[in-house]
Amino acid sequence: MTNIRFVLPIMTIALMSMTIVASCTGGSISMKKSIQATTDSSATHATDTLWNDEVQSEFFDAKFGDPADSVIANFSNYGFILLDKQSDDNTLIFGHKSEYYSFSDMRWVNLTVYLTDGKFSSISFYTPRQSKAEALKDFDQIIDNISKKYKLTNVEPDDTTMYKLKRAYTKSALVAGVGCYSYFDQDSVRFYTTSLDFTDTKLFKETDDQ
Repeated sequence: MTNIRFVLPIMTIALMSMTIVASCTGGSISMKKSIQATTDSSATHATDTLWNDEVQSEFFDAKFGDPADSVIANFSNYGFILLDKQSDDNTLIFGHKSEYYSFSDMRWVNLTVYLTDGKFSSISFYTPRQSKAEALKDFDQIIDNISKKYKLTNVEPDDTTMYKLKRAYTKSALVAGVGCYSYFDQDSVRFYTTSLDFTDTKLFKETDDQ
């Protein structure tokens, strides 16, 4: 599927960024909880775990382990805009020049990259919704798509804000997954979303241990 890549007027981009900021700032914390469930040893060693030979580790020409500057440069070639004020040393939050962007034959609004010691360790694709029903519908659609590529293991969430969670595990450090959850933004507005995330758990665990 071809990515839509065109430049919108500056005011349009600014308004889009405000919307993304409102939904991303609180959501990045919830997404990190979702990703951390990936590294739970009890889940990755369960007898009913389904294993995959490999999981994607390169996105928009950036690979896990790449430095932040390289990730930002590569992503910009695909129309992504780094939101500097909302990003920090461990989290890069991106907007896009178009209303939606494409990944894995699906359309998304937001994108967050997580860093470990300045290196690319995890990525989340997601679209905020205002209702749980919409987010759950997204979850089913994303699962239908991703299950064509990976064998998914159901993981019981241990957080009341997490409604559903499925992971694609490998014997290596790479894991993919889909989580449906709710969170509050910086203005205490509740959002619901389903994120598709990919993680190098070896790098991500190093962050947790610090």
